[in-house]
Amino acid sequence: MKEKKIEEILQPLQEGLPLHPSLSLGDKIIHAIEIMVDNNLKCVAVVRDNRPIGMVCLKDAFQKLGLKMPDIY
Repeated sequence: MKEKKIEEILQPLQEGLPLHPSLSLGDKIIHAIEIMVDNNLKCVAVVRDNRPIGMVCLKDAFQKLGLKMPDIY
């Protein structure tokens, strides 16, 4: 099975979203979920060459992997 990448669920960057922690465009969606859960975040910035290019949200990551998001979020 092909690993799904965050570029598949990239959204425009929301104004004021912190750039730390951040992800790279080629990171795996499962890595994005780990970062967001570990840091209690619903969205995380995606950067290329240290510049923000978009964001990924936890609900979209779970949905893309066919998982049900826990009720605690």
